[in-house]
Amino acid sequence: MTDAKAVDSREGQYPLPPRTVDAAFYLDEAQYQREFEHVFMPSWLPVCSVKEVAKPRDYVVWDQLRQSVVVVRQDDGSLSAWHNVCQHRGARLVDKSGSSRYGKFKCPWHSFIYDLSGKCTGVPMRSTFDERELKGLRLPPVRVAEWSGLVWITLSDCAPELKEFLGVMWDELGWYGLDQFDIRYRMTLDLNANWKVVVDAFNETWHVPSTHEQTLSNMVLWRDAHIRISSPHSWMTLPVAGFTEKFGAQVDHHESNLCHYLCFPNTIFSCFPTHLQMWSAWPISPTRTIVIAWGLVGPAPKGLTEEEWAERSDRNWAHFVAVSAEDAKVINDFGTVAHSLGFKRNMFNTAESRLSAFYDEIVRRVGPCPTS
Repeated sequence: MTDAKAVDSREGQYPLPPRTVDAAFYLDEAQYQREFEHVFMPSWLPVCSVKEVAKPRDYVVWDQLRQSVVVVRQDDGSLSAWHNVCQHRGARLVDKSGSSRYGKFKCPWHSFIYDLSGKCTGVPMRSTFDERELKGLRLPPVRVAEWSGLVWITLSDCAPELKEFLGVMWDELGWYGLDQFDIRYRMTLDLNANWKVVVDAFNETWHVPSTHEQTLSNMVLWRDAHIRISSPHSWMTLPVAGFTEKFGAQVDHHESNLCHYLCFPNTIFSCFPTHLQMWSAWPISPTRTIVIAWGLVGPAPKGLTEEEWAERSDRNWAHFVAVSAEDAKVINDFGTVAHSLGFKRNMFNTAESRLSAFYDEIVRRVGPCPTS
């Protein structure tokens, strides 16, 4: 973890200049397909809580990005992950998360059997197959890691190790001790917009007085948000009215601010010292995105009973749900006009530097949009 220190006030509040981005960046089908290959596949993605696979033989089925992956706690306490597709005829092997009583998985189509690690241990009518095809047969493995109370996977053999991929996020998020937090709340939003529109919507603050006039505008000091680019990620500190001013200038920013992180490419962490919300934007089509949000709650702060902390946590989550509904309304309305002849490009100002940095990172990995 980092040493406790204040954010350097000498850094520029908005690090990048204004720019424009062609509408095709959000709408082009070829762009969307290339993002799957060059953005999502080589990235590390959080898929579940470590506590969901706490015991040997617990497993979680993760279905996103046109993939199905099973994460399993092995009998020796390690984790394995593998593609959830039977090697006989391509059937989906496991349909829901749970615990494997006997330490094996049986295909529902022809009863091929696989162990916890994905190795094929049972082949019906084995003598009728080409034995060369069966030798060493196993479910294709997926790289998996557990860190900060979360299970992460990458769909690429070429991605760097998780710590290297996270970079500064390793220390920034590590400060919170998320392994002591519980995922107490969950929510899913089905949004009528490109996944990058969704990420953009949550990466700037100056929509707060318009979109969140009743829910956030008197809570966060949005004009004082301080943006940092830590490629491929980005983050900002956001002072909270009635809270941040209680701390001196040298107090660690984690303790005194709402800290808002984008773990590239698609996961937001909105962190208070004792609780946070995190959500991931999963692309379904060029104009449809599923957002899965979790509310994480840490141990009760000093001076609060467990009951009082639970009541406050319920209120915090209800507030987040209300704010998310306001964002969802704007995002869905944007989706209805995305193909309008009047939508030619987006303009980013300096206060939207995180959007510009996100765009730059996509272009660096994918190349310019084919129709721009």
